[in-house]
Amino acid sequence: MMDGIDYLVVGSGSAGAALAGRLSEDPTRKVELLEAGPDFATVAETPSDLLDGSAMSMDLHDWHFKAEITDHRRIIYPRGKVTGGSSAVGATIALRGTPENFTEWAALGNPAWAWDQVLPFYKRLEDDLDFENEYHSKGGPIPIRRWKADELAPVQQVFHDACVKAGFPDVEDHNHPQASGVGPVPSNRRDARTRWSTAMGYLHPARGRENLEIRSGVQVNRVLFSGTRATGVEVVRDGGGTEVIEARHVILSAGAVSSPAILMRSGIGPAADLRRLGIEVLLDRPGVGATVIDHPRTGVFMVPKAGTFNPEDAFLQTIVRTTAPGSSEFNDLQYYMINHFDLSLFPELQMLAAAKTIFGVMVVHQRPESRGRLTFTSADPGTPPDIDLNFLATERDVRTLVDAVRTCWQLMQTAGIQDRGERFIVLGEEMVEDDEIMGHYVRLSLDSGYHPVGTARMGAEDDEGAVVDERLRVYGTEGLYVCDASVMPSIVNCNTNLTSIMIGERLADWFTRS
Repeated sequence: MMDGIDYLVVGSGSAGAALAGRLSEDPTRKVELLEAGPDFATVAETPSDLLDGSAMSMDLHDWHFKAEITDHRRIIYPRGKVTGGSSAVGATIALRGTPENFTEWAALGNPAWAWDQVLPFYKRLEDDLDFENEYHSKGGPIPIRRWKADELAPVQQVFHDACVKAGFPDVEDHNHPQASGVGPVPSNRRDARTRWSTAMGYLHPARGRENLEIRSGVQVNRVLFSGTRATGVEVVRDGGGTEVIEARHVILSAGAVSSPAILMRSGIGPAADLRRLGIEVLLDRPGVGATVIDHPRTGVFMVPKAGTFNPEDAFLQTIVRTTAPGSSEFNDLQYYMINHFDLSLFPELQMLAAAKTIFGVMVVHQRPESRGRLTFTSADPGTPPDIDLNFLATERDVRTLVDAVRTCWQLMQTAGIQDRGERFIVLGEEMVEDDEIMGHYVRLSLDSGYHPVGTARMGAEDDEGAVVDERLRVYGTEGLYVCDASVMPSIVNCNTNLTSIMIGERLADWFTRS
C-alpha cells in the first residue's frame, strides 16, 4: 500500500482508466486506482470475450444490472465489471459528439465544455489510423480505425449502396463535426478483430510506474469525510472485510449507475431518500440519480437463412448518422446493418423469433425527450439501484421511432438483404402502414443502447439539480470529484464511450495544471 495517496480513482472504466493513466505520468503524484472486477495486466492474460471486438461481452465480466425500460418491462443492462469497464465489453463504436452537443453543455452552465474546449481532448485520446488533420491526431492511447471495403461482410456493402440510393450522403469520416450520412463505423481497434479498451490503452503502458497502484476485487462502499472534505473511502474486499483507504483527492469514476450509488451511501443525495434508507445526510443534493438519459433502440429483423452469414464477422460495420425528418436535432438518428445478433441472453426475443440468431436494420434514437431515474432501495453496496429508463414517455419519442422503423423496413426490402432471411420477425407489410400497430411494435421490440448518462450531472451553482460544477467538483465538498458519464448534462448524439474517455482526459489536464 502506498503512503500519501494524492489521487484515489474509484473505477477503471472509460474515464477512470484514462484519468489514472494520465495522472500517473507525473512521477511526483501518487495514484491509486480501484476496480471492483478483475484486472488483466497484459493482452496475453486478457480473456477472449474481452479481446473479441466482433461481439459484445454482456455476461462474463458484467455487473448484471436490470433496468425497467417501458410499460414495466425489464431488460438486462450490461455494464463492464473489469479494468477498462464498458470500453472492455462494448461494441467498439468510437464516435464523437457533435459541436451542437457541447454548445448545449456550455449553455447549461458549463462553458469549459464548449466544442473548441473539448476537441483537443478528443484528439489527445486517439491514434487515428486513417486521418491526421485539424480534427484528428495520431499517437494517442486509443487506436481508431474504419472498416475497409474488403473487410465488410457482403450485406454491409449492399446496405451502404441502398442508403446512398435512398439519398443518404456518402461519409468517409463519421467523426468529422459536420458528417452526416452513411459510411464505415469508426472503431476502437488496431486491427480488424481486437477490441482496444482503456485498460489496454492507458493502463498497460503505465503498469511499470512506481507511483501507480491498481487494485482489483475491491468495491467502494462510501466516501469518508472530515466535515465536508473527502479524506478517502471505505471499501469491501472480495471474500469479505472492509478497509479504509485515505487520499487527498477522491474521484468517483464508477459509471453512471455506480457513482451516484456511492454518493448516496456517502450521505450525498436527496435528503428524504437518504433518511428513508437510514443514511445520515451530509449534503442534500436532489440531482443524484434524479435523471437517467439513454438511447432507445429498435429496428426490423429477420431470421437468417442457413449459410448467409459468417458468425466470425463483426456484428456491425456500417452506420448512418442522420437527422430525423422535421427534427431540429442534428444527427439524432443512427441506423446500422446488423450482420448477426446472438439472442442467447434474450429469451423473450428468442421466443418471438423462434430462432437463436437474427439480422436486420437497427435504429437508435440519439436525442430522446424521455427521462428516467435511479431509485435507491438499500444502503448495502451489494444491492444495485432500481434503474427506470422511462423510454417513450413522450409522443414525440414514439413518433420518431415509428417513422424510423418504417425507414428500417424500406431498407430491409433491398435485394441482397431481404433474400438472406427466412422470415420477418413480427412485422408485415400491412402492419407497417398502421400507426397504432407500429406504436405497439416499437414498445414490444424496444431495447436500450446501454448508454446511461446524467445521473450526477454538471451545472451552474444555482441549478439545484446539478451535482458537480464544470470542473467536476462535487458541490458542497472539498477534494471530491465525479468523472464519468454521470456528469453529462445532456446526452451526446452518439455512443458514449469516446466522450467518457474525453471526460477523463479533461479532468486529468486540470489536475496536471493545478
